Amino acid sequence: MTDKLGSYIQRLMTTILDKEQEEFVQQLAWNELNRLNIDIEEFLRKHQDDDSEKSEKTVKKLLQEDKNVQNK
Repeated sequence: MTDKLGSYIQRLMTTILDKEQEEFVQQLAWNELNRLNIDIEEFLRKHQDDDSEKSEKTVKKLLQEDKNVQNK
């Protein structure tokens, strides 16, 4: 799984798990990971809506084409 993660995210995760790090530094890393998580979720939601709208338009177009073929 680490191959799929960026080095920045991987370093933040390592910082959180490193028991020799100061608690303040671990908390900063934790907060940054949470912020990134929110940004990624927002991106996915936004583009999922875009994809579903495109799919809906495609289905409507195909149904209309099928209706036109049946009427001929």
